[in-house]
Parts: sequence; structure tokens; C-alpha cells
Amino acid sequence: MSAVAPAAFHPAAPAVSRTARYQVLVGALLIQLILGTIYGYSIFWEPLDKSIWPPVLTQAQAQALAARGTPAAADAVIVADEAAARRVANERQGYLKYSFSICVLAFALTMIFAGRLQDIIGPRYTALIGGVLLALGFLISGQMHHQITFLICHALLVSAAVLVLLLGLHALTARVDRARYPIVQYLPHAVVTLAVVCGVLLGQEYVSHGPRDKVFLLWGTIGLIAGAGIGFAYVCPIAALVKWFPQYKGLMAGIAVAGFGFGAYIFSLPGLSLYGVPLGAAGFIKAYGITALFSVHALICLLAVGLGAALLRNPPAQAPAAPRAGAVAGGTDLTWQETLRTGRFYLVWFMYFTGAMAGLMVIGILKPFAGAQLTAAAERAGLALTAALQDNLMAEGAKAVGILAIFNAIGRIFWGLLSDRIGRTPAMILMFVLQGATLLVLTALDTRWLLAAGAAAVGFNYGGLFALFPSLTADLFGSKNLGANYGWVFTSYGIAGVVGIWAGNLARAKTGSYFAAFALAAGLCFVSAVLAVVLGRAVKKPRAAG
Repeated sequence: MSAVAPAAFHPAAPAVSRTARYQVLVGALLIQLILGTIYGYSIFWEPLDKSIWPPVLTQAQAQALAARGTPAAADAVIVADEAAARRVANERQGYLKYSFSICVLAFALTMIFAGRLQDIIGPRYTALIGGVLLALGFLISGQMHHQITFLICHALLVSAAVLVLLLGLHALTARVDRARYPIVQYLPHAVVTLAVVCGVLLGQEYVSHGPRDKVFLLWGTIGLIAGAGIGFAYVCPIAALVKWFPQYKGLMAGIAVAGFGFGAYIFSLPGLSLYGVPLGAAGFIKAYGITALFSVHALICLLAVGLGAALLRNPPAQAPAAPRAGAVAGGTDLTWQETLRTGRFYLVWFMYFTGAMAGLMVIGILKPFAGAQLTAAAERAGLALTAALQDNLMAEGAKAVGILAIFNAIGRIFWGLLSDRIGRTPAMILMFVLQGATLLVLTALDTRWLLAAGAAAVGFNYGGLFALFPSLTADLFGSKNLGANYGWVFTSYGIAGVVGIWAGNLARAKTGSYFAAFALAAGLCFVSAVLAVVLGRAVKKPRAAG
């Protein structure tokens, strides 16, 4: 009897655990459903292109319009032929795609601070901060056709710069005797006056609501602000669920982030509607426009993430249930400083980078890539590329986004469960090899069914990252500081997003194909499969549950 401390027995604790843990699970899934819209960003590029920039016409199209007595728009861009028109469209969409890269980078970098914050104050308020930021990013971008939006954003930016200057001035002059040197007392007023004058002059000279300013606005809103919001909210459900279900870290991490993939799938559904109102992003954009989507999505983000955050909480000090036989025990609890001093961290970081680069490279360009593949196949078949046919082919490309999203969600649960059964290392090796092989054949796929299969495979393997690496981080560095430790691991995701989009755009611009970028990402996946073997020596393989 003396082996059990009296304090370890709390009759009410198991009942609380049984109810609270599933409330946390519901809250986690609700939050992740909303955050998953980041994987539907490729749906935005074409409508944003049409909304922001003037139309592009070939000389033949302009002449045909003139012959019918309908002159081209005054701001239309006239180019030589269809090839030149495609180059202009690719260049414009390339600028827009950096919104996705910035979002991913902000997502990853914010998780460093968000992970530590949720370790200190808990997941509820940290996730709520994320929901507010995410909603704010989409709300501002939804007002991009109003010049007042740009003036307000300019004023806020100048205000932030003034605040930084005043804080720096205060730090430099805090110990100066203001009675002896009165200029120090009035210097902040001079700084504010100078900033106001410069801000007004710069605003009048440079701030408009033209295409350039709209691109910068999108980088700052659905890129930087929304990415920061996702970073604050994303880590909270994972850290909470791993603590509530220590015996099923892989499965719970997979379920926690599966909502991310399902959210992107629902977001990209073209035919989903309620009382005649399209619920999928593509249908809503077609009916009401891209800026209306951004505004409505902002409200949904605020309500849904706020409700999910209200359901999150950390477990009581004692574990709600004993680990099942054969499960991986949590590693020694390391602080993030101690984690960064281990060699294993850098292996994990590089492997995450390669897998994320492979997936994000495809996600960021999937809709236009799939549409281009189908268009090229139609040209080779000798079909007449009418405007209606091209619209249909691009719609098929949008379906590939939805397929990738749903298999992304399935992959998260599958790989998490598989890793609990066979071990993290074998699961990671298999996942990286399959992803590398898929990337090598992707540019050869040119039918609806083959592109659907390719998108499914990429999403399925990519989803495994988000189930395997949080649980691997807990295995190697412990669960106590999982938020901060996984936040540092996740920085690789942000850098991968920037590198992946850049490599894809560069390959497309230099060679006319994405194959070189896909081949590079495939090679890195194979390298990570080898590194998983090396890392496996530090991970204890779980036995299958009986």
C-alpha cells in the first residue's frame, strides 16, 4: 500500500478526464478546420489576377474586338500572341503566390513564440489570439478595392514605426537628467511631428489602390497577418491533445491536424451550397467575388476559432490514463534551449524541411499546374481551345486541390496510427520514399484521373509530416515543452514554403516546366529517408498493441 502516494488518488479526476479530453478533441478539430484554408490559397490566384490587374489581350484579340466595333478597354495590355499572354499571367500570379510563401513563413516563425506562450498561459487564449489575427488579415484584404483601406494601413504602419523609434529613444535617454537637459523631454514631440509630416507626404505620393499596392496589401494581410494567426492557433490543439492522450501521441497528433486537411477540402469544394449560397470558395468567388469571400471568411474565422479555443484546456497535473503497453514513452523533458543544443534537433529540422518543401511546392501551384497539364493535353489532342473549354479545364484543376486536401487529412490519421504501431522511423522512411517517387512522375500526368491520383499521393504523404513530427518531437525532447520545441522544429516549414514557391517559379520561368523543381524536392526526400535511418537509433520502436 505504501507504494502508492495518497496524493495520487483523486476520485473525481478520471471523470473530469473522460469528459474534458473529448471536449478538447472537438475544439482542436474545429480550429484546424478553419486553419486548413491555407491549403486552398491556390484558388485565389486566378480571380485575384482578374480583379487586380487590367486584362491582357493578344493583338489578334484586340483586332477582332475592333472589327466588331468594340474597342479594347483603355487600360488593357496588348501582347503579341498567346505565349506572351501566358508569360504575363504567370508573372502576375507569381507575385500573388508569394502571399502563400509569406503566410507559411509567418506561420512557422510565429509558432516559436506561440508555442512558448501556450506552454505558459495555456492553449485557450493563445488560440484566441490566432483567431483574431487570422480574421483581421482576411477582413483587411476584403476591403482592398477602397482607397481608405490603404490610407489606414499606411497610417498604422507609420504609427508602428514611430512607436519603435520612441521606445528606442526612451531606452537611450532613460538615465538622462531631463531637468538639466530639457531637450530630451521634448525630443519625442519632434520625432512624432517629423513622422506625421513624412507619413502624410509619403502617403500622398505613393499610397493608392493600384495593382502594386494591392499586391503589397495581400502580402501583408492574407500573407503576414493571417500566417501569424495560423501560427498562434495551430500549435495549441496539438500540444493539448498530446498531453491528454500520452499513450497515443502519433494518432492524436494525426487527428489534431486532420481537420487542417478536411478544412481545405471543404473550402475548395466547387458545388457545395446552402439555401442557394455557395459554401465552397470557388463557387462563392464566382457568385460574389474574391473580396466578398475574404470578408465573409474573416467572420467565420473569428467565430469558429473562438469557439474552438473556448473548448481547449490542459489536463490536470496527473495523467488521465496510464500509457498502454508497448507505447513510446515521452523523452526527457528538455527546454527549447537544451533542444537546440542537440544534434538530433537539426536532423529533425532538415527532414521536416524536405518534406514540407515537396508538399508546399505542389500545393502552392496545384490548381494552375493541373489546369496547364490538361490544357497541354487538349492541345496535343488537336482540340479547339475555346474560352469555355479552358474554363472547364481550370475547374478540373480546382478539383485537384480538393482531392489533395482530403487525402492530406486522411494521411495525417493514417501515418500517425501507423507510426504508433510500427515506429516513427519505418513510417518516415516509407513516407519519404513514396513522396519522392510521386514527385518524379508528376509532370507526366495529363489526364483528370492521373492528376487526381498524383494530387492524392502528394497530399497523403505530405499529411504524414504533421502527424509524425509532433509525436517525434515529443518522443525525443519530451511533452512538457512540446509547444516551444515543436515551434522551433516548425521553422523549417516556413523556410520550405518560401524556397518551394521560389524553386517552382524559377523552374517554370527557365524551363517552361516544374520538373526540375520537383526532381530537386524528390532527391531531398530520398536523402531524408536515409537520415531517418540514422535518427532511428535515437528513437525507441514501439511494440504493436496486443
